Amino acid sequence: MSEKIEREQKRSFLTTIKTITEQKWFFQVLPIVLLILISILLSVLTNGKITSSRNLKIIFEQALIVATVSTGASFIYASGNVNLAMGATTTLIATLVTFFLNSNDSLIIAIILAVVLGIVIMTISALLSTLLNVRVMFVTIVMMTLFRAIQDSLLKGGSLGVPYEAVLKLSNGNFSKIAFAIYFIVCIILFHFTAIGRSLKTIGTNNENAFQTGIEKAKYLLIAFIIAGVGAGLGAVMILERAGSVSVNTLSGLNTDVMLAIVLGGMSIFGGSRSFAFTGFIGSLTVCMLNQGLLMLGVDSSVVQAIRGIIFLILIMTSTQRPKGLPAPEG
Repeated sequence: MSEKIEREQKRSFLTTIKTITEQKWFFQVLPIVLLILISILLSVLTNGKITSSRNLKIIFEQALIVATVSTGASFIYASGNVNLAMGATTTLIATLVTFFLNSNDSLIIAIILAVVLGIVIMTISALLSTLLNVRVMFVTIVMMTLFRAIQDSLLKGGSLGVPYEAVLKLSNGNFSKIAFAIYFIVCIILFHFTAIGRSLKTIGTNNENAFQTGIEKAKYLLIAFIIAGVGAGLGAVMILERAGSVSVNTLSGLNTDVMLAIVLGGMSIFGGSRSFAFTGFIGSLTVCMLNQGLLMLGVDSSVVQAIRGIIFLILIMTSTQRPKGLPAPEG
């Protein structure tokens, strides 16, 4: 009798847990709880050093770059597609803008150039996918390899500095903070209060249903890539403000950080209804806190990359179960 009661209690407990995890608010609250827990753990392991004003400033500055790029990328992810070239696109733009700044002292034009380059590059990627009917992931794998090769060729394996005056103007003008704030607010509005966000989530949930309701997949995928392109352009300028130079190794892990930030922020890699524009910001804080904490603990950078990869795989396996009966996106 007691065994039967125990089984019933266990079944009831598991049912309660399942009910909670299926609630939409659960995936909005969990990332914040996770950020707090990681912060507490790393604070204990580093004897409070990670929470010093200096380290918090470093984490926040790193997070702004990742948050800007991942906020734009969330529009693509919402459609059920994965862009593996976000990091390579951003660092290539940073390289091209650095060359421009070394021959022209107009910072305003440089910022505009960065955004335009982001839009053009992302538009090409979107058109290649839709016109050739190739999945976004495959297109962006090719683009990622191509962009890295171009950057390496331009820099010839070395590095290139940004004029000090340009870096000073960006820093004194608080470019990163202002640019992110404006971009983030615009993205929140577009994603949660317009047809753009609703359509992308519908596409991510069920392609066939989106088609039957008259949603033009190619059109909204192009819009998603354009918005992400703006984020990549702004992120590129932020890199120059923070680093003051570019090299083949500049933020080499940015692409992984972006993907990890989106998932850690509470968004499904499959997109759909469980998609939010703010995931990139919350997730980026967690990712950068984790990166800084592991480095402060003396963990080798290659091991840090491996740990991030393992965390990403675990999150993918535990949070991307698609509801039965819904076909996966085709591109």
